Amino acid sequence: MQQMAIDRAKRNLAKALAMGTLSPSLLAGCVTNSTAAKSNVELGCMNTNQVLIGGAIRRQGQFEAVVYSQLGQFQHHIPLPARGHGVAIAPSKHHAVMFARRPGSYAMVFDYRDGEEKALIPAENNRHFYGHGVYSNDGRWLYATQGERATSRGIIGVYDAENSYKKVAEFSGFGVGPHEIIIMSDGRLVVGVGGVHTQGRTPINLATMKPSLSYLSGNGELLDQVMLPDHHKSIRHLAHDGEQTVLCGQQYRGEPDDYVPLVAMHRTGESLVELGGEPEQWARFNHYVASIAATDSHILATSPRGNCYGIWDKSSLDLLEINVLPDASGVVVKNDQLYVSSGVGKVVKINADLTKNAFVSGIQWDNHWSAIT
Repeated sequence: MQQMAIDRAKRNLAKALAMGTLSPSLLAGCVTNSTAAKSNVELGCMNTNQVLIGGAIRRQGQFEAVVYSQLGQFQHHIPLPARGHGVAIAPSKHHAVMFARRPGSYAMVFDYRDGEEKALIPAENNRHFYGHGVYSNDGRWLYATQGERATSRGIIGVYDAENSYKKVAEFSGFGVGPHEIIIMSDGRLVVGVGGVHTQGRTPINLATMKPSLSYLSGNGELLDQVMLPDHHKSIRHLAHDGEQTVLCGQQYRGEPDDYVPLVAMHRTGESLVELGGEPEQWARFNHYVASIAATDSHILATSPRGNCYGIWDKSSLDLLEINVLPDASGVVVKNDQLYVSSGVGKVVKINADLTKNAFVSGIQWDNHWSAIT
């Protein structure tokens, strides 16, 4: 019944957006006048350097990338060939890339200042995109998680951002079914390897899956690989805290009545350490964690399937709270504040002291967010 209500709410939101009856109010008009500015500051208005890019559902069967301006208003709606998933933002030019949801057929590069498409990267006939990618720290290379269609063999496609995003290399040898890839400050690539061989989106090797958190050099050399004791925890989504801490979220592929930790933390040279929570608390996440972010003091993970997000203390790893948010999706961190999106248009701003403000964005946010820093 709860899922039916959520689906109905999403349909109603899509209808309102299509008819123009729901005005976008998220962070809008932050500098109209002193009184309005004061009001918006109290509501948590974004600073001028906080620009967000995320996938969205425009209406049934139509998808887009949405760019928010420095004032938190709509700047660009960029139509997508199919449903998008993750976003990579270039550090050295005004480019962003939207990756198709797995098994994806495209990656679209666009200029987030004017919304102009710069390149549409097709997946080769025997490849598909897994929905995520990241630029090298100097912006020269774009790394994208890919799979071989027949086997789900994991591949990192390497594209030359200075040469029309031509594919120049592939890295492999780290496992099956990679999903998210991030980059550390020292240039190491970190890959969440799900370990699942799929046909379309149907898993076919759950008894033998081998998920891992894999570290690669910028040249594709496998530097380290760590695993959780339970091989049914498919490692999928990643984040780091700007230093040396990597966080990974899992999709549990084991017994449906088992409720196990779904977020783990890793530091180089150490084992994966799982975050706290009782089985009945982890049950709220419905076996799936999507976006993750970390501040100096807290870790946040969303669960669209569980219609909630959790917040943990970063030092003790204790679960502090679980909050209801229908179709909880993306999360970004900026200035020690967290912003969480949802597929029913709601956005929650979370301050360092965990006080919260909620907004209606007028956008059906879909999957992940990225912030232009």
